[in-house]
Amino acid sequence: MNKQGPRLPPMKRSTIAVLVAVCVGGGAALVALAAFLASAEGCTAEDDRFTASLATLSILDARPVNATPQGGRSSDCYSDGRIVTVGQSYRSSGPVADVLSFYRDAAIMDGWKPSPEDDGEEVSCFTKSVGGRDVDLSVWFPEAEGDDYDVDVSSSLTDGGGWC
Repeated sequence: MNKQGPRLPPMKRSTIAVLVAVCVGGGAALVALAAFLASAEGCTAEDDRFTASLATLSILDARPVNATPQGGRSSDCYSDGRIVTVGQSYRSSGPVADVLSFYRDAAIMDGWKPSPEDDGEEVSCFTKSVGGRDVDLSVWFPEAEGDDYDVDVSSSLTDGGGWC
C-alpha cells in the first residue's frame, strides 16, 4: 500500500512550487519593507523605554481632592519628531481655575519650571529634565465647558520638549 497519496504530474508540481516561492518571497519582501519603514521613521525601543519612565512621573498621579481618574494611563509615540507622550485623564467637580491653580502649585513643588511666556495665572506649560531630555507638562480641557481634563507629559527626541 502506498502511503504517499496521489502523485502530481511534473508540470503541476513545478507550477505549485513556483507559486509557493512567489508567495513566500513576496510576503518576506513586504515584511522587510514594513520593518524598514518602521525603523526609518517610527519610534524605537529607546522611545518605548523612555515612555515607560514618563508613565511613572508623580505629577500624573497628582490631582485635586474633587478629581477622579478616568481610566488608566495613555501613551503614544509620534514618528514625526519621535515625540512620546503619556497622559492621565481626570473628571473634576471643581472650577477650572481651581484645577489649574492646583497643578501650577504641584508642578512647581515637583521641580517643573514654567515657560518664559507664562503669565503666572494659569498652567500653560512647564518643563523638566527627565533622563537627560526636556519633558513638557501640560494640563488641558478637551471641551471648554467640560469637567474632564488631561494631564500630559511629552518629549521629542529630536527637538527636546513635546507639545508646549
